[in-house]
Amino acid sequence: MSLMQETLDEIQDRLNAKESLIILQSDDEPRWVEAISKLAQKMELNLASWSLSTSLVPPDLALSVEGDDHLIDTAAHFLEAITQCSGRHLFLAKDIEHFLEEPEVIRRLQDQAQNFDASPLLLIGPQFKLPASLTKICTVLQLPMPDYEELAVCLKQALMGSPDKIEISESFFDRMVKGVIGLTRHQAQRAFSRVLAGRTELGEETMTQLVSEKRQLLQGSDLLEFHDLDETSDDIGGLDGLKDWVQRRVKAFSPDAQKKKIGQPKGVLLLGVQGCGKSLSARVIARQLSFPLVRLDFGNLLQSGRGSSESNLREVLRMMDSIAPAVLWIEEMEKAFSGLEGGDEDKDATVTRMFGHFLTWMQEHTAPIFVVATANSVDDLPPELLRRGRFDELFFIDLPNFHERKHIFQIHLAKRGCNPDDFNLEELSDKVEGYSGAEIEQIVNSAVIDAYTYDRLPSQKNILDTSDSIVPLSVTMEDKVFALREWARTRCRPATPDSRVMRMLEDEHRRGELADEDPDFPDPWIEPIKMGDIAGAVQEFVRATDHVTFFKLQQNLNRHTPTEGQASIVLKSDSNIVLWQGMEKNFAEAIAKYINNKRLFLNPVDVSHYQKLGKVLRIPVLAALREKPLPREVWFPCVMRIMPPREGSGRLREVVVIDES
Repeated sequence: MSLMQETLDEIQDRLNAKESLIILQSDDEPRWVEAISKLAQKMELNLASWSLSTSLVPPDLALSVEGDDHLIDTAAHFLEAITQCSGRHLFLAKDIEHFLEEPEVIRRLQDQAQNFDASPLLLIGPQFKLPASLTKICTVLQLPMPDYEELAVCLKQALMGSPDKIEISESFFDRMVKGVIGLTRHQAQRAFSRVLAGRTELGEETMTQLVSEKRQLLQGSDLLEFHDLDETSDDIGGLDGLKDWVQRRVKAFSPDAQKKKIGQPKGVLLLGVQGCGKSLSARVIARQLSFPLVRLDFGNLLQSGRGSSESNLREVLRMMDSIAPAVLWIEEMEKAFSGLEGGDEDKDATVTRMFGHFLTWMQEHTAPIFVVATANSVDDLPPELLRRGRFDELFFIDLPNFHERKHIFQIHLAKRGCNPDDFNLEELSDKVEGYSGAEIEQIVNSAVIDAYTYDRLPSQKNILDTSDSIVPLSVTMEDKVFALREWARTRCRPATPDSRVMRMLEDEHRRGELADEDPDFPDPWIEPIKMGDIAGAVQEFVRATDHVTFFKLQQNLNRHTPTEGQASIVLKSDSNIVLWQGMEKNFAEAIAKYINNKRLFLNPVDVSHYQKLGKVLRIPVLAALREKPLPREVWFPCVMRIMPPREGSGRLREVVVIDES
């Protein structure tokens, strides 16, 4: 049964129960007037309607008031006139909402609602601000917008009426229908006609244009901001884990999923380093779902008047429900509720109330609204916001890896009229290790602007030189970035997972060795090795496997590049403290480079980590670092990780390579 039919059945039940005043709120007046007309016929009632433009229709019911022959042109005249009508009538009044401050109108509506023998009266309009005297004695029904089935009929009619035959797949048909849910029937018909005009084929630009039709629903509001969907998933370098997760939830918003009682996705919280693509991800998620993207700035909701801020929040959530399905984008959520920190006396009472209302809405709302919230810090996020049930998943967006940086360079070079094939992307990607996507974009943009000054395109050297002039955020805010990474490591799902990691770890625990290489899942460190980027391969191996011993790293990369030789890695503060020996010089220097640049971190471990692998150094073992220089060589066992030890790196921050050949 459709939502419209369910609502009509409820109206019929209330009329049969002798309710004499029912208020119907709807933005789709023509559609519901037509439906109520059919309901009146079904119930064998004579329908009469009134509006400011037509007066009472049919005109033979236009009874005079107190012997005067003038038209029934005001709400008060109309409400008085219907009391004089005899017979089985159903009255439908439009425009009454404009007269709800007149005492006479309020009094006559009260009399109508309390007279069980009166002919029933339906008031229809977009919104009613009822006085307190009416709210408790009459029924207010929120009439639903057209559902999927009704809008699908509109699309079929539009396709049949198109002068050109348009081929459309079942999945794209479904996307187009979902794209206009939330519009009135007339608005949907107009939107379909507009996007189909002059087209013989349908593509992504069709969906972008169709979804943008919802922009008009937010006209006149300064609380919400509509965003056009110009980006696709190809505009994000990497983040395949996040993209795949969203794509698997697209079908959960389908009518079939609703019929099968499939739970509706609520949203995601994107936590990560600034400039790594959280905001861009929100736009791409909306594009994947074929939903309009609406941005909410909580700062715009706050006003000085008592209760005004909470009222603004309720209005925003009501508007979101009216345009659903949609993606609600909340940027930098930790700032939205910044008044919640501190003790009870220090908390902002208004922000606390708004936060509680928003949490309740997130938990209980049933409209297809997918919330995408972004945050750069976890310190100010209320713990209530992080529990399951608010968001479906918490994703951590880290600094881009080697492959993602290549993709980001490709995207931004192509956007600015440069051919990515003319550049050594491997060299560029290696050069900007530790840079965010936004910083890479700035490097490309600056190089293009500088080159344009001399009427030429940028060269490889221009981009490399520009990168030297930009200090990445991972350096200027090193402690905060690493603290965020450490927090997210065990609490968030990585937006860039490696598909082999779990299989490799399971095989190691089960057999004590790595699984044989599967050609369908190439190791992520293979490509950097092929490109001659040994340092990049080392980091990819550590990123993928974690807690990497020097022997394990040597053993696995030796299949593809020389790793054994006469070089050693020692602490810079004391060259007698050896970390590992027997390495090829270039291999050792690649490891040392990333340790010194704080891309890899040494974490002390017990010597048993090496003993179970059957490989130890033949020099004394040092259990803990000492302040005084040591008189002879000792071995300080460590593993490599992308996170520093909890107690800090200290003297393990800097190492040097000694070549003993």
